[in-house]
Amino acid sequence: MALVLGSVVLGQRLLRGAQVQSSEAPMGTVDLTFSTFLGGLEWDEAFDVEADDAGNRYVTGFTLSDDFQEARVEGPGGIVDAFVAKVSTSGALVWSVVLGGTRLDTATSLALDDDGNVYVTGRTESPDFPTATALQDELNGAACTGAPCHDAFVTKLSPDGEVVYSTYLGGSLNEEALGIAVDDSGSAYVSGNTDSLDLPVRAAFQDDFGSLPCEGDVPCPLDAFVSKLSPDGSALVYSTYLGGNAGDTNAGISVADDGTAYVTGTTRSTDFPTVGGVQGAVTGTACGPPPGEPCPDVFVTALSPDGTKATYSTLLGGTEPENAGGIAVDSRGRAVVTGGTQSPDFPTRRPVQGALDNGSCTSDQPEEFCDDAFVTRLSASGGALDFSTFLGGLGQDQGLGVAVDDAGNVAVAGSTDSGDFPTRRPVQPELGGYIDGFVAVLTAGNGTLAWSTFLGGEEAERANAVTIGRGTVSAVGRTLSPDFPTVRPVQQDLEDDDYDAFLSTYG
Repeated sequence: MALVLGSVVLGQRLLRGAQVQSSEAPMGTVDLTFSTFLGGLEWDEAFDVEADDAGNRYVTGFTLSDDFQEARVEGPGGIVDAFVAKVSTSGALVWSVVLGGTRLDTATSLALDDDGNVYVTGRTESPDFPTATALQDELNGAACTGAPCHDAFVTKLSPDGEVVYSTYLGGSLNEEALGIAVDDSGSAYVSGNTDSLDLPVRAAFQDDFGSLPCEGDVPCPLDAFVSKLSPDGSALVYSTYLGGNAGDTNAGISVADDGTAYVTGTTRSTDFPTVGGVQGAVTGTACGPPPGEPCPDVFVTALSPDGTKATYSTLLGGTEPENAGGIAVDSRGRAVVTGGTQSPDFPTRRPVQGALDNGSCTSDQPEEFCDDAFVTRLSASGGALDFSTFLGGLGQDQGLGVAVDDAGNVAVAGSTDSGDFPTRRPVQPELGGYIDGFVAVLTAGNGTLAWSTFLGGEEAERANAVTIGRGTVSAVGRTLSPDFPTVRPVQQDLEDDDYDAFLSTYG
């Protein structure tokens, strides 16, 4: 029976999880309608999933397998390659493509336009990554020692999986793209991380690298970046740094109908550019390493359609560390973010779970840090919280992906090792192994928990991304479990003893 979410009515109090509000959305029985492994003989992992109007699912990630799902290979291929796969509503593999040069290439995010074209982004170290009609046709990263530098890449595929354009994007050091979105005109918006002082900029909100440069090939503070490409991929509409005097890392991007780009990530910068919003400064002041460094907070920045200013830019966090996992924006321009927090004073409003619940973690040496996931929806202006909640149990819980449907219902996916993770009408009521994925849906009106389930087998899983729409919820990630739950699978069994990607759909 299809998943139906609507207005909230009173319901039975949840018996699992900590301080969980009782309410319930009218909904039929939720079943696992399709679930499959995706992979070959080596490590395969999915990082993003989207669905088109017909219900086809598109999955992207990386593969080390030479035998990945009968894929057509674009480029010479190497040690690690990006992949994109299309799976039909009936559960058949429509096509799969491997993108890669002779070195390491990974895909992290994808987006769809109304014509069925697929936009993919990630990172590449390969000087022979396949390019076509490129904004940048050569790998710019050349100033690293030891290992090669990597650039971001952006590739557009036609509805049948053929390359339309494909380009590098980067400066002379390192770039990694972690998010992509597309607007009605076919312009791709890409977000990620950079430590290049010469990232291509145009019509920028922030012209220069914010962190102090460091010398040598050591981990240097990063800035986030946001770039908008023209519909044919051959030009930058805008491109900007986003960051302050310390490390800033990106976790995704979403674009509203008016072309406003909503970007999230994590920052330690005491001068991160803020405009309006609910929090103007980093809250935690003594986390490290090294000792005394500010604690990381989440940021949410809304860039104007021309990229030159921020409609708002806000921090979000408490006195302990936070990290961002993903962002989505609904039809009313309200940004929804997820991630992980260790802060008992993380800001909440109308919470499903009002308090941090990580009591199994200790401060004994070696110190064990445990997060709860969080889900927060900002008002359209960015100046208030619509709702904000912890979501987790006694162990480690991370929100890694978030999506919204046309009605504004929110789907969240992530990882948990909490046996008491809050579930509601679960397909899988108990933790299957030592780490499971989770999938949850919060209602559009006030963020109450409509449905929540574990997802996993006897070993380890992580759900990296989720999509919701037309009565279904799909999650992707990785699994080590030979008994991972499958229904009408493209691939019935785990290949060998390495991770396989998975795609699971509920409805």
